[in-house]
Amino acid sequence: MSIETIRDAVRLVIDGGLVEDHLSVVWHAGEPLVLSTDYYSEAFAAIENVVQQKFRVSHSFQTNGTRIDDNWCEFLKRHDTRIGLSIDGPAFLHDLHRKTRQGKPTHALTMLGVQKLREYKIPFHVIAVVSLDSLDHAGAIFRFFEELDVEEIGFNVEELEGDHENSSLTAEGVEARLDNFWQRLYELYESSGRRVRIREFQRATSAILAASEGLSWRDVAAQNDQVLPFRILSVDWQGRISTFSPELLGVCDRNYDDFSFGRVGRDSLVSIQTSPTLQRVAREVSIGVHECSRSCEYFSVCGGGSPSNKYFENGSFMSTTTMYCRSSIQLPIKTVLSGLERQLQLDRPYTSGIFGRFSVFRRTPPGRSHRILPDQS
Repeated sequence: MSIETIRDAVRLVIDGGLVEDHLSVVWHAGEPLVLSTDYYSEAFAAIENVVQQKFRVSHSFQTNGTRIDDNWCEFLKRHDTRIGLSIDGPAFLHDLHRKTRQGKPTHALTMLGVQKLREYKIPFHVIAVVSLDSLDHAGAIFRFFEELDVEEIGFNVEELEGDHENSSLTAEGVEARLDNFWQRLYELYESSGRRVRIREFQRATSAILAASEGLSWRDVAAQNDQVLPFRILSVDWQGRISTFSPELLGVCDRNYDDFSFGRVGRDSLVSIQTSPTLQRVAREVSIGVHECSRSCEYFSVCGGGSPSNKYFENGSFMSTTTMYCRSSIQLPIKTVLSGLERQLQLDRPYTSGIFGRFSVFRRTPPGRSHRILPDQS
C-alpha cells in the first residue's frame, strides 16, 4: 500500500466524522511483517501528520511471528504497538497446517519470534485456529499457552470463509467433541485462576453479566460492529474500501461489486454511503439481524452474528444461524453458564430450559431483546 493511499484512507475517516477520540489501525491479512520497519515508520508518521493530534492513534499487528527480530522489537517498543501472534498450539498441532510455501513447518521459527518478544518484555496475544486435530488436545493446548505466558488467547474455530471452502469441523458428531473441548478448556481456565485470559470466555461472561432486558433489537445490534456500516473500515493495498466484516474485502462476487464500495482518494464518504451496492448490503444485513432477533435465543450476546459467515455459509446476509454461531458463540456461552452454576452450587433443578436458574435468553416478543441476567430468586 502506498503512503499516499494510507494518507487518503485516514483523511476519509476523519473528514467523514467516523472518529470520536481514538483511531485504531490494524495491520493484518497476508503477512504484514514482510514489509520493513522503515516502511511502517513512514506510514505511522504519515498517519500522525493527517491526524495532527486531534485523536489518539493506536496500531496493532497480527503476524505469524516468523520475522520478529531485534529490529522489529525495538520498533514495537518505540511506537507502543500491540502485536498478536497466530499460533495453533504445540508444534505437533501448529505444524500440521502452518507451513512455509515450500511445505516446511513454521513452529520453531515462530518460537524464535516469541523468544525475542520475551527478551524485550513485549506483551502479546495469540489467535489459535481450532481444527478437528485440536479437539482431543485441550489440555496440551492450554498448558502450552500457559507456559508461553500470553496475555490473551482467542480461539478461532475453523470456519467456512473466503477461499477456505471446507472445514474439518463439519462432519457428523463433531459438535459434541467441540463442546467437550470448550468444557475442558474452561475447567483449566478456572483452575488456573483465569491467569491466561481466554477471549471467548471473557466475552461470554461479560455478556451474561452486563446485558439488559427491554432493549430493542436495533439497540442490541448497535453493540455489534460488524452489522453497521463504517464501524469497521477495511482498505486494501489498492485503496479499495469495504465495511461490515473485514473478510468481505477481496471476495469476488459481481452481484455485490466484489464488496468494494469505493476507493480512497477518489470517493467521498457520502458517495460511498449512497452507493447502491452498499445500500443493498446494509439492507440485507439488517434483515438478517432482525431475523436473528426473532428466532435466536442468543441474540442478546452477539447482536446478529457475523455477516461474512452468513454469506459464506448460507449464501445470504438475510439468513440466521451459522456454524460460526454454534461453535464460537453458543457453545462458549453454554460452557460459561454451566461453570457459573457450579460455582453458585445451585440447590434446585433447572427451571428455565437448559440454562437452569439463569433465565438466560428467555423468549420475548419480536422486537425485544432476550434476558441474559440471573433470576433474583
